[in-house]
Amino acid sequence: MNTFIMMWNPGISDWTMKDLEKAIRHFNDEIVAHWAIFDYKKAKVGDRFFMVCCGEGNTGIVMSGYLASKARKGEDWSGKGREVYYVDMELESIIHPDNEEIITTKELERSIPGFDWSGGHSGRLLDKMSAGKLELMWRAFVNGHQEMFSKGEAEYIDWMEDDADGI
Repeated sequence: MNTFIMMWNPGISDWTMKDLEKAIRHFNDEIVAHWAIFDYKKAKVGDRFFMVCCGEGNTGIVMSGYLASKARKGEDWSGKGREVYYVDMELESIIHPDNEEIITTKELERSIPGFDWSGGHSGRLLDKMSAGKLELMWRAFVNGHQEMFSKGEAEYIDWMEDDADGI
């Protein structure tokens, strides 16, 4: 399984903080997000993703889940006419960076220094060793913040226990 890092900068994205808040309100309705992916040729259904909020304000992981579709070419979200590919993502968790504790970009930079956590292309593939470190960080975070996760924590922890040998 591959792990992709999706980047979201609310200051420049067509997806706003209000969109995040709406997704949080409707989280139990089986939300599937649609997002740009840079390393689209390597993406497969079932691959892991983490969404990192970057730019101004509180930055760090705000979503996690799995790719729910193959990558497909679409219209450039920025309007610049670039060639952009998108995937659907099944959300496992979603966190408001201004209302809840998150794994910050500073923590990510300290633990996994070889990756640009501050921005850049969305949907970059994380190498296997870094992906393993991130999964362990995420597991510890989820286990330490069970009250924040209203959906999926039991399934997530069961999945992690089943797949722990693969890390």
